[in-house]
Amino acid sequence: MKVEGLTHVYSQGTPFQTTAIKNVSFELYKGQVAAVIGHTGSGKSTLIQHLNALIKPTEGRVLFKGRDINASKENMKAVRADVGLVFQYPEYQLFEETVYRDIAFGPKNQGLSEKEIDERVHRAAGFVGIEQRYLQVSPFELSGGQKRRAAIAGVIAMMPEVLILDEPMAGLDPAGREGIMANLMSYHEATGAALLIVTHSMDDAARYASRMIVMDHGTVALDGPTAEVFSHGEELTKMGLAVPTASLIADRLRQLGVPLEGSIYTLDLLEKEILRLRGGRENA
Repeated sequence: MKVEGLTHVYSQGTPFQTTAIKNVSFELYKGQVAAVIGHTGSGKSTLIQHLNALIKPTEGRVLFKGRDINASKENMKAVRADVGLVFQYPEYQLFEETVYRDIAFGPKNQGLSEKEIDERVHRAAGFVGIEQRYLQVSPFELSGGQKRRAAIAGVIAMMPEVLILDEPMAGLDPAGREGIMANLMSYHEATGAALLIVTHSMDDAARYASRMIVMDHGTVALDGPTAEVFSHGEELTKMGLAVPTASLIADRLRQLGVPLEGSIYTLDLLEKEILRLRGGRENA
């Protein structure tokens, strides 16, 4: 996917005119896991709604596999099957009588056979951890976490090549957050789909994304490998963003004289570096 000079102006030509994003450009590659971060009002949600033609740009264009997704109705229909978008609190979009029918809604609209739909439903349910016994119950009888999984399964059932998620862990407890992200990473690893995750959690971005796109006042302020972006701690702080907890701990340890090496932005990296130092001291 290629975004070229994307600009979107709301209420253009009125006293309420607002530029939400301005001249945004980037490319998303097959199999990549990228995070879009930024403070509230930085343009994240407006940006992702352009990526499967939910809204049209004021200027610029979005290309998917080299085709302008807004050039024709056929292109728009195709991109909505290939690029899945999960909104924040997607459980509010559940509406069918059973979980099975809710998950099957997308594949059914794709014109698939009953056999293919059934296979997609069961596969998607497996990816998000929904047990078979829940497929024939009402989605409104599920717990909050299960509803979130069912809603995500409805998008996954369309087998998108790009899966875009707007704050997928919002409102969940730590166990629920961990479970949802594990499910999404399983889908990514099994299918090779690219993931684009909008999040306010720097810890989640650090843990799961190999690339980060930082939005600030409607523009791309930083874009690069996660380790590189987190090396700009001062810039991130000025944008109203926090650095990951692991980075704060590592910085404090360095202040206390612990010779930590490399860019440390996840607890796993911090643990490995501490064990390395400990092992070196024991060998000495």
